[in-house]
Amino acid sequence: MLFGKEVPWRRLEGMSFSMYSAEELRKLSVKTITNSRFLDAVGNVAPSGLYDLALGPADNKEVCSTCCQNFNTCPGHLGHVELPLPVYNPLFFDKLYLLIRGSCLACHTLTCPRAAIHLLLNQLKLVDHGAMQEVYQLEQLLSQVGLYLLKLTVDLYEVKFLVALFHACLCVCRCGRSTVRREHNSKLIVTMPSGAQTGGKADGKKCSNKTPKSSALMLAEVVTMSCDSHLVRYRPINRLGDQMFTNGQTVNMQAVMKDCSVIRKLLALIAGEKYTEEAEPVNVNESSRSLLFTDQTFLSGVPGQTLTDKLYNMWIRLQSHVNIVFDSDMDKLMTEKYPGIRQILEKKDGLFRKHMMGKRVDYAARSVICPDMYIGTNEIGIPMVFATKLTYPQPVTPWNVKELRQAVINGPNVHPGASMVINEDGRRTILSAGNLAQREAVAKELLTPSPGPHKMPMKIVNRHIKNGDVLLLNRQPTLHRPSIQAHCARILPGEKVLRLHYANCKAYNADFDGDEMNAHFPQSELGRAEAYMLVSTDQQYLVPKDGKPLAGLIQDHMVSGTRMTIRGCFFTRDQYTELVYRGLTDRPGRVKLLPPAILKPQRLWTGKQVVSTLLLNVIPEKAVPLNLVGKSKIPSKAWIQLPPRSAPGYKPDSMCDSQVVIRQGELLVGVLDKAHYGSSAYGLVHCCYELYGGETSGKLLSCLARLFTAYLQLYRGFTLGVEDILVKPGALQAAFNLPSNVDQAEAQSRWQDAHLNPDQKDFSMADHKFKEVANQVNNDINKVCMPIGLHTSFPDNNLQLMVQSGAKGSTVNTMQISCLLGQIELEGRRPPPMPSGKFLPCFQPYDPSPGAGGFVSGRFLTGIKPQEFFFHCMAGREGLVDTAVKTSRSGYLQRCVIKHLEGLVVQYDLTVRDSDGSVVQFLYGEDGLDIPKTQFLQPRQFPFIEDNYEVIKRSQGLDEILARLDPQTASNHFAAIQRWKTKRDVACPRRGAFLLFSQKKLAKLKQLELEAPPGATRDPAVLQLVQQWLDLDEAGRSKYCRKSSRCPEPSLGLLRPDVCFGSVSENFHSITEKYLQSRGSESEDSVDTHSSCFINFTNESNLRSTSSLHDGLNCLSCS
Repeated sequence: MLFGKEVPWRRLEGMSFSMYSAEELRKLSVKTITNSRFLDAVGNVAPSGLYDLALGPADNKEVCSTCCQNFNTCPGHLGHVELPLPVYNPLFFDKLYLLIRGSCLACHTLTCPRAAIHLLLNQLKLVDHGAMQEVYQLEQLLSQVGLYLLKLTVDLYEVKFLVALFHACLCVCRCGRSTVRREHNSKLIVTMPSGAQTGGKADGKKCSNKTPKSSALMLAEVVTMSCDSHLVRYRPINRLGDQMFTNGQTVNMQAVMKDCSVIRKLLALIAGEKYTEEAEPVNVNESSRSLLFTDQTFLSGVPGQTLTDKLYNMWIRLQSHVNIVFDSDMDKLMTEKYPGIRQILEKKDGLFRKHMMGKRVDYAARSVICPDMYIGTNEIGIPMVFATKLTYPQPVTPWNVKELRQAVINGPNVHPGASMVINEDGRRTILSAGNLAQREAVAKELLTPSPGPHKMPMKIVNRHIKNGDVLLLNRQPTLHRPSIQAHCARILPGEKVLRLHYANCKAYNADFDGDEMNAHFPQSELGRAEAYMLVSTDQQYLVPKDGKPLAGLIQDHMVSGTRMTIRGCFFTRDQYTELVYRGLTDRPGRVKLLPPAILKPQRLWTGKQVVSTLLLNVIPEKAVPLNLVGKSKIPSKAWIQLPPRSAPGYKPDSMCDSQVVIRQGELLVGVLDKAHYGSSAYGLVHCCYELYGGETSGKLLSCLARLFTAYLQLYRGFTLGVEDILVKPGALQAAFNLPSNVDQAEAQSRWQDAHLNPDQKDFSMADHKFKEVANQVNNDINKVCMPIGLHTSFPDNNLQLMVQSGAKGSTVNTMQISCLLGQIELEGRRPPPMPSGKFLPCFQPYDPSPGAGGFVSGRFLTGIKPQEFFFHCMAGREGLVDTAVKTSRSGYLQRCVIKHLEGLVVQYDLTVRDSDGSVVQFLYGEDGLDIPKTQFLQPRQFPFIEDNYEVIKRSQGLDEILARLDPQTASNHFAAIQRWKTKRDVACPRRGAFLLFSQKKLAKLKQLELEAPPGATRDPAVLQLVQQWLDLDEAGRSKYCRKSSRCPEPSLGLLRPDVCFGSVSENFHSITEKYLQSRGSESEDSVDTHSSCFINFTNESNLRSTSSLHDGLNCLSCS
């Protein structure tokens, strides 16, 4: 076969890009467009018009006269318009202007330096050969040569000559430089210099219009211009009832054709005048005179006094209309214009971004979102109006025929129903909402094969969406991967909007002040499978950026969880079971309950036990409960109300509510807050995700949300009162102790001099000193008031409870409410004074008081003064402006980065490659690890892995994996590296085998005082040394070669991490080894020798397999 040969039968030798010439355009065209009218008087397509049938049929009832195809199959054909006069190409007008401005109009050469021209030509030659690095080196070389020549020359005249040689901008003819000006992108005006030689004579300064024809002649060697013909872009007619609407581009083209018609008439009139002037009067009869001057009514609509002026104005108008066809923004004067080709293609509403990269789709819904804490975190509430419109093509089988028959009988308006049935032969039956008999007849024939040829093996029913179907939720702007996640549908009758769980707000950056979201319904089993397994919210718990959690409870849930797990929170049996039931409403089967914490005088359960009961029931049945030691967001000092008594061995963090201890799935010590069920790393939910998977962590978040909501609703509400922001009497007695050992008048005069001095160094120094003193006073007041100066202390203070637990607010908010606002800053400095020296008109010039410089001593509790309010508004406005400016800039920057990185893919050989196959990284991240799966491979998290080794062993199936892998290859390689390092003091010594040999033998040879052979120039000892090295046998040389061998290659460079078990980076290997050594030393210090060896061996073996397995699995999953 021809295609079976090794050498291809056709080989591509080159490729060039250029504009079509006029002759090429005429060859491509199928019709010359000469008629500016669209339709004739009857309403048919005008011949030789913009809707001529040679370009394609304009209606479903017509046939193309070129290819004889109908409206749906004809691809459309090109026509062209012959322009009576040449015009500038709008796409190259800017470049043409720059070329003419940088050229000499007398000798037609560029006026840039000769050296720059030669440099550019040689750089272009290098680019053609692919030498990109040499392109930049050539420019550096030219500048170095110029500097070198300047250093060699001593005479001043020679220096000036060389500078002129390299930087001269005069042309060969030495005439003056002409100025070029453009007007409205339609004409170029050239101002010639005085004494310029044009046409053999010198003229003074004069202005002349540069026509497209003269510009083309002048730049014939620079750019080839061909604007004699213009291709027509075909657009079909839009119809609405009996009315017809043409496309905006067609209107722009019609304006060009009308201008061409007027210009042709003007040219004919001018040619007729010249003919009558040159010919004798007796030769021109009345009939020819009437033919020349008929139909001159169009002249009244053309501006200008003479025919030449009218022709010039029409030429400019033609140029403007041609510009509008390509780019409507090039003409700023015309108001009646439609979008050009550029506007159709560019920006967000262009053809690419709106209709190709993103477009409107079917099987989608969009609505406002509302919060709902009772649905699961992986669910989305769908209103009934969407549930009856979104359908899925479900194949009919004997297992689902009963359900689908009922759906068909229900029809399109009753949920769960169906809207259409597709037969085996492809025919579609639309179910009627008002015809029950038709629906019942179709339902009975679902398993009956239809007659005729079959395209499909079974019927398909477009059923309504139902509970459990997967939907893709998207909120714009889609800035990262979790902006599109898969949710399971929960049909909510009576609702009108989409219902979203609070925990997903951070992933979408959504709030409920009117945000809208898009829901897309996948229409194939493959798409549903990918959505369930890959895109589900349970699998998107960690953000790919840095592996930190995204989903988490917010605000009220944090306050409720802190209140419930605090010491002293007890529940009776009825309350305990009620809360557990509220949290586990969707759990099938029996619920495990815990025994009460207090038996007498009444059986009571703690809030910690309620959370523990949920945790034990959410964990998979056969899984081992987890162990966790962590910290809450609330610091330990917040719980201290009285100074602790001194005791030997006392540790403030031990047995404190800021330390969280979970053993065998039961919460024993500590308060759960944002650090454990918020979007925080290494909390309770994050640990469950790591140990049991995303489904368990999603269930835990859903159950905790329902539990905390029920606790607030049933037993303890939450409010905020004035009592929470009051300060104790006498707490605000701190004074402004400003130093005043300098005369105020002298200080003000010196401050005024610094303000009016152009060098603002002294003024900035004084401003900095003012800030230091004001900040010190601010800190002193805050120390007195917060938190010990509050009327009600934590945890009884609801505002402090909100701030400390991470529900809402910050310490700065509490200080501004209860203490003072402090120093107002603008761009890191105090508010600048006006030229008069006043900070505000109500202050004295150069007032040294802190209040005049923007220090607000008031607080929101008691109110602030008008001038303080003005300063506060200045800072608020700066924050709003910064936010608005950063949003637009960061959005565009993010789009640029994503568009450049979207082609990167991790291939099956673990290399990161671009869209063209070029290698960007040999291993992703240089270590082959997937970021979301390496969060617990940190030294601080090794104890957690050690405590939960049994959980990991069962959930990950370590025994089965270890049985199929060979862990010895990687461990032996690391051992070889370690042996090489222990034998050498320097990590990378620069010595070879001959160097070791010379260090050992050269000193002895120099002591022998050997005689040099005749004619030798080197040391005889060195010559003897070289000869002895050459005389050595292989065994003797190998001894020295082994001592000077290079360090073995890194494990990741030789052993693939997805195939070879334990192949990790050297950094991670050293971290694990240090941890094992530290664990061994701790065991030896705490227990006797025999038991310490056993514990150390057990811990070491457990952690070795755990850490190595974690790293190996992460390497495996990175691709």
